[in-house]
Amino acid sequence: MISCYVIGELSTVESLCTYIHDYPLTVLKGYSVQRPESFDAVYSLRPDIVFIDSALIGQQDSWLERIRQFSSVVLVSPGTEQAFAAFEHFAFDYLIRPVPFNRFVKSINKFDHLSHLASSVYVQNKPQAIDSFFIKADSKGFKEVLIRCDRLIYIEALQNYVILHMEGGQRFSCHNSMKEMEDSLCGSSFSRIHKSFIINEEKITSIEGNIVIMNGNETERLPIGNTYRKVFFEKKAHKMIRKQKTGVQVLSYSKLALWLVGLAPLMGEMIASVEIFIWG
Repeated sequence: MISCYVIGELSTVESLCTYIHDYPLTVLKGYSVQRPESFDAVYSLRPDIVFIDSALIGQQDSWLERIRQFSSVVLVSPGTEQAFAAFEHFAFDYLIRPVPFNRFVKSINKFDHLSHLASSVYVQNKPQAIDSFFIKADSKGFKEVLIRCDRLIYIEALQNYVILHMEGGQRFSCHNSMKEMEDSLCGSSFSRIHKSFIINEEKITSIEGNIVIMNGNETERLPIGNTYRKVFFEKKAHKMIRKQKTGVQVLSYSKLALWLVGLAPLMGEMIASVEIFIWG
């Protein structure tokens, strides 16, 4: 399913929300009539597509730049005058309102097609994970040791060689650089968290601030360096179980009117009851 969020004037929001609800490939995550005071709901929901009224776009909109980091943006405009601006804002598509249903479907199908293409390219280029590798464990290179990745806890850099810390207290050293080790383990469950440490993510016990505790051993407390912190925590976020949040639910004017009409009889009964009580 392609998750969608809509931000715009009332008629655009109502028509697009109806299309998203009726089309089998899409699901509505939330909407906002006009520009919301906060975009936190959009940031947390991370929808695949955000439909935005072009009238809400200014010259310097940091919120739009942030949305583009995780969502494709489709601009909706009353005419073709702002079509060029859509390219400048890196919009995925450009719709003219009132948006016909078939034009909406075309935009969604294009997104779906390109997403499948991008996914297939990623799978083809994805590095193959390795289960084990050999290292030369002596200075002369005569002895080669097979290292099993599922027993490797972390790698530590020391001067011009590295130490491989294994389960069971074993340690092996080899004259390789951290860059060589990092490139060799690319695509596996290993992450570089510091200029001196590469860790096996499967061996993490806990994370306390900027400290990683490895393999249930409180003495194995490894620091997370500033250079690697952002990438590491973004990777960790994908394994975090999050509480489901609902999108911004803003009452449209028509729905608000219907709600008030439905409330009127009840208000009349309450007023009548108060009058009887006073005069009775």
